[in-house]
Amino acid sequence: MRIGAHVRSAGGVKEVVPRALELGAEAVQFFISAPQQWRPPVITEEDAAAFRRAREEAGLPCFLHGVYLVNLASSEQALLGRSVGSLKQYLKWGTALGVEGVIFHVGSHKGQGFEAVAPQVCRLVREVLEYAPDGCKLIMENNAGQGGGVGSTFAELGALIRGLDNDPRVGICLDTCHAFAMGYDLASREGCERAMEEFDRYIGLDRLLVVHANDSKVPLGGVRDRHENIGDGYIGYEGFRTILAHPAFRNVPFILEVPGIDGEGPDAENVARLKRIREELGLA
Repeated sequence: MRIGAHVRSAGGVKEVVPRALELGAEAVQFFISAPQQWRPPVITEEDAAAFRRAREEAGLPCFLHGVYLVNLASSEQALLGRSVGSLKQYLKWGTALGVEGVIFHVGSHKGQGFEAVAPQVCRLVREVLEYAPDGCKLIMENNAGQGGGVGSTFAELGALIRGLDNDPRVGICLDTCHAFAMGYDLASREGCERAMEEFDRYIGLDRLLVVHANDSKVPLGGVRDRHENIGDGYIGYEGFRTILAHPAFRNVPFILEVPGIDGEGPDAENVARLKRIREELGLA
């Protein structure tokens, strides 16, 4: 079990691994373009080569996060085209950089309902996968449910995977805050057991490739995406002890997306908090 963090890529991707190591991170996630813009990634071969060298030397599992604007469930053709194009670019660069996968939010059906948009989502994901070279996974993240988010339940994510003919290039990122917001009580032993049994039944634990480790500012079932620092939210230290102790997470990298002690994003203190829990459990 590796404890990692999302870090900034300002200054180029060559800066990503050094920043992660400064935090004590053992895995890393980053954007390769502005997350609130459609502007395509611009990466020089020199920077890409420097990233690959640094990553190989450090031995860090690495992930890209797609831009927040992606919505494969939209009814707007222009938005669908941009979403597909962005994911294609991210998979292309993910393969070039040698990362494990591209994590993305499927989008929102805006009131149409999951069943109405699922065929479209699967069709567009197939288009992305057909474009992209092999070697980099496409990783769907569970949503917090607000705004008609697609993939808010494990059943929905499983339905999408089946709609993709169980393509082995598709995996899942489980966000602890999002799951908690949807009523999956990961903070209690019984609730965590039930949640991961449901995950295995609908999706399969072999599809769980990465965890976004975030505490929650809202209570269980609050249906709001509000991340909190580890131990300071409704999941709490004991909740993360429960999560880290569950066998389903034993060999899965954890990536922090917390606000940070100083409000500057994931930091060394939050990485250390998860590492202490891991050590207490004898998993280090």
